[in-house]
Amino acid sequence: MRLTVCPLLSLAPLLLLLLPPQCHASLVMETTSRLDSLSLALAQVLQQSEMSHSQTLYVHLKYSSLTARSPLLELLGGVLMALPAAEPQPRCLYQQRVLAYRPYRHAVLLLVEDLRALERLYEQLGATSDMSYTLIYMLDPQPELVMKLLWSRSVLKAGLLMFDGQDLLLLSYFPYSANHGCQRVRASIVNRFDGNLGTWQLDDYFPAKLDNFYGCTLTCATWPDMPYLVRRDDGTFLGIEGELLQFMADNLNFTVGLYWLNESQVRETFEESGGVFEKIFSKAEYALGGFHYKPNERDEVPYSQSRYYFMSHIMLVTNLPSAYSAYEKLAFPFHPALWRAIALVLALGFFVVWLLKRFAKKMPQHPYYLLMVLTIGGNLLSRQLPQRISLRLLLVTWLLCTLVIRSAYQSGMYQMLRQDRQRNPPQTIAEVLAQRYTVQLAPGNAQRWMESLPELKDREPPQELETSELQSFAGLAALSGSDARVAIITPYEYFGYFRKVHAMSRRLHLVRERIFTQQLAFNVRRHSHLVGVLNEQIMQAHSHGFLEHWTRQYVSAVDESEQSIARIPAVPYETLNGHQPEGEIEQREDEAVQAKLLVLSFKELAALFWLTLWALLGSVLVFGLELLLHK
Repeated sequence: MRLTVCPLLSLAPLLLLLLPPQCHASLVMETTSRLDSLSLALAQVLQQSEMSHSQTLYVHLKYSSLTARSPLLELLGGVLMALPAAEPQPRCLYQQRVLAYRPYRHAVLLLVEDLRALERLYEQLGATSDMSYTLIYMLDPQPELVMKLLWSRSVLKAGLLMFDGQDLLLLSYFPYSANHGCQRVRASIVNRFDGNLGTWQLDDYFPAKLDNFYGCTLTCATWPDMPYLVRRDDGTFLGIEGELLQFMADNLNFTVGLYWLNESQVRETFEESGGVFEKIFSKAEYALGGFHYKPNERDEVPYSQSRYYFMSHIMLVTNLPSAYSAYEKLAFPFHPALWRAIALVLALGFFVVWLLKRFAKKMPQHPYYLLMVLTIGGNLLSRQLPQRISLRLLLVTWLLCTLVIRSAYQSGMYQMLRQDRQRNPPQTIAEVLAQRYTVQLAPGNAQRWMESLPELKDREPPQELETSELQSFAGLAALSGSDARVAIITPYEYFGYFRKVHAMSRRLHLVRERIFTQQLAFNVRRHSHLVGVLNEQIMQAHSHGFLEHWTRQYVSAVDESEQSIARIPAVPYETLNGHQPEGEIEQREDEAVQAKLLVLSFKELAALFWLTLWALLGSVLVFGLELLLHK
């Protein structure tokens, strides 16, 4: 028998030394006595139930009067004598000390005098996350009130022993049941100890209570936001979180109630203090809304979190600014070296014409002009054609070369207008900052994301978005092709959903380098029993691949090409700020129509109009000079 009087909480002597002399005699009472039956019943539960799998058995004695101290110590001595002597499980005794929160599976034996003593045990413990297997014996039992106290502390794997004649009853409660209804806590018999046979009737001492909610309503605090969660008119859910919520409701047989957060509450959820959740959990059991996982819980935070269900990558999305100036676009089809070669050939052609004009006896009128006309594909009069075969061969060669050059220029210009109107966008975060992009981000995440990008502190302060990231993509795409350089810091799932819904995402660019990755989790009341329930469902959805399937259904992969994206219809819903879910989309045509109709605007080939204007102005100036010189 190993019993430790925990030094951290009590310096009392060992338990057996605390027993009064008459208790030693009571430990050898007949097996038919009440004390021996109770000791044996308690010992069997400790040895045969899940409590035996815990590394340590924590024993708490709590009494309001000194008269109750002796029978409780006597009972504990009997339990220890009934347990096998070679039991490897250590036991830790606490006397008159309150329970402390233990964030791991453990076993607790509570020997208390009455309800008041039990309340004092739990007075500093708001909830337990249902992490303990708790066995209780009270000298003065009040089953109904005990069960309500345990329910308020999220202690569900609990049993209360109470005498029924010569037998013992193991009582517990079922907060969700077909008989009692929803959250109606009533003491129920879960097992019976036969005093004559000295055994329990059943092998199950802590029956499951949260595997079936029997259609009861669990209220979720959330807000509509794709690709996370939107509720249809028929009551079904869309989005990654919506599919997970429906999955859990079907598995656990509960009805999803919704408490819709307003815009101010949503903004307060991003605060690290989490004070708004105190109000939220007075109206809802859990909250769902892209909350990032915090691995180290602080005592002052009024909520607990489940395991993560989604990995959210924080990335940069930029517009595609114009690659070239109006005049550079005219030179785009050819490499600069090829332009120099063409200029050299033209210069040599004009030089040959100069030589012929200087040494030949007969030349057509305006030979330089005629050469330029031939170069751009014009025609000559028959009397202006050369008479010699060698010169005609040279002329045909020149015409063929200029034809090939013109055709190549036209095809290159067409390709540029169709596919490559913008410059090569930045591929890393460093390139975004080096190219002086204006960075925008949602106000609620500004402080936390700025900590991951300290380079921004030395630059112009980031601008706050007036709407959500998803609603801002349409305006960002409208800036593509201009000289503006704007980047939005956003969770990738927003952009991945935008790509699924709108082909105009081709006018946006994703910087593949991640700023950081955050895990998304449920928020529940601090140390709530729902933590374990949610964790089990999340692990099941992960292990069967459901979460990956839902993610691919609503969010395109980072490395997925535009051609392979399977478009889905946009989900209409009412946003918090009253704007359209994906922003003000100018073009609603499908991708095939957009590919077929490509209307050029003035800015695409503005250089042609400007060159024509400068040429006309230059000709007017030359004409004016001629009039002045010939007066």
